[in-house]
Amino acid sequence: MNFKQTVKLSHFEGGLYALMVASTESFLFYYAVKQNVTSLQLALLATLPLALGALSQMLIPKLIADKHLGSSVVWTMLFQILGVLGILYTVAIDYSFNKLLFYSCIHFIGGLTSNPLWIDWASKIIPKRNFRKYMASRSSYTWYLILLFYVALALLGQYTKWFKIVYIFLIGAIARILSCALQAHIIRGEFSKKIKAAAIHKSTLPHVESFHEMPHDLVKMIWTFIIWTSIFRLAAYISSPFFVPYMMNDLKLSMAQYVILSSIPYFGRAIFFNLWGRAGRNYGAFYGIQLTALYISFIPIIWILTRNYSILILTEILAGISWGGFELNQVLMVQNFMHHSMKEGSRVLLGIHMALTNFFGVLGAVIGSILIDAQWTFYQVFCLSALLRFLVAFILISKASSQRKTEISLKHFKTYLRNLLPL
Repeated sequence: MNFKQTVKLSHFEGGLYALMVASTESFLFYYAVKQNVTSLQLALLATLPLALGALSQMLIPKLIADKHLGSSVVWTMLFQILGVLGILYTVAIDYSFNKLLFYSCIHFIGGLTSNPLWIDWASKIIPKRNFRKYMASRSSYTWYLILLFYVALALLGQYTKWFKIVYIFLIGAIARILSCALQAHIIRGEFSKKIKAAAIHKSTLPHVESFHEMPHDLVKMIWTFIIWTSIFRLAAYISSPFFVPYMMNDLKLSMAQYVILSSIPYFGRAIFFNLWGRAGRNYGAFYGIQLTALYISFIPIIWILTRNYSILILTEILAGISWGGFELNQVLMVQNFMHHSMKEGSRVLLGIHMALTNFFGVLGAVIGSILIDAQWTFYQVFCLSALLRFLVAFILISKASSQRKTEISLKHFKTYLRNLLPL
C-alpha cells in the first residue's frame, strides 16, 4: 500500500467517521431533550463527557511514542466504540439518563483522546508542505458528508413511519466499527510501516527535547494563543449547549427544521475549509483565529434579534464557516511550528490545548446552566455570551499585536486576506 493508496483509504475512513458523527453525536442532544431531561441533566450531558475526555486528551498523548501512534489511534477508537454501543443499548433497550451519561463519557473519552494522536499520526504520513492542504481537503470532504448524512437521516425519521430513532444510533455504531477496522488496515500497510521505522530511526537523532527548549518568543506566542482561545471557548459555551432546547422548545421547530438548521453549519465549514487551509500558512493561522473569533461573537446577538428561519439559516452557514476556520487554524497554529521539532511530535501540545479548551468549555456550560436555573432567559444568556466573546476576541487581537513580530503585520494581513478571498 503506497502513499496515494494510504491517503485514499484515510479519506474513506473519514467518510465512515462522518456517518458516525451525523448519527450518534448529532442526535444525542436531540434524543436527550426528547426524553424531557432537566436543565441540570442537559448541562451534565454537555459538560461531563467533555471534561473526562479533556483529561484523557491531556494525559495519554504524552505516554505514546511515535512508533506506537498508529496502534494507539486504533485502541482509542475501540474504546469509543464501547461508548457508541452503550448509547445504542440505552436507546434501544434500557433507557435511563445515568446510562446515557455514562456511555457518552466513554464515547467522548475515546474520541477526544484519538484526535491529537490521529493528527500527529497524519503529520508523519503527510509531508509538512502538503499538510495544510491535506487537512483542509479531508475536513471539507468530511463536513460535506456529515451534512448529507445528517439531513438524510432526519428526513427518514421525519417522513417515514418505519425508520425509528434507534436505527440512527445503530447506523452510527456500525460506521464507527467499520472505520476502526479500516484504520487498523491502514496502519498495517507497507507505507505506514515505513513511517514507523522512520520514527524509530528518528528517535536516535538529535532533536529538541521539550517545548520549553523552543525559542522564547515562539513559546510566548503559542501560550498566548492557547490561553486566550481556551477562554474564548468558555465564553462561547455559556450559551452553546442551550441553542438546542431553545430551537425545540421556544422556536417549536419540527425535527426536519431542527436538523436542517443545526446541520447547515457543516455546509459552511465544507465550502470554506480549503480556503482556510491555503491561507493558514505560518502566522496566517493567527490571523484566521482573530477574524473568526470576531464573527463568532456576533452569532448570539443575531439569534436574539430575529426568529426568522431564513435569516437563522444564513447565520448558521456563516457560523459554520467561522467555527470551521477557528478550529482548523487552532490545529495549524501548532502544526506550523511544531510539525516535527519536538521529541513527542505535536500531539503533546495539541493534547494540552484541546484539553484546556474543553475544560474551559465545560466551565462555560456549567455557568450557563446555573444562569438558566436562576431564571435567566435564553436571550439574557445569549447576550452575556456574546459580550464575553467580544471581550476575549479583542484581547486576543491586542495580545497578537503586542508580540511585535515582523510576520504579524498589516502587510502580511493583506496577503492573508488575498489568499482567503481570491478575486
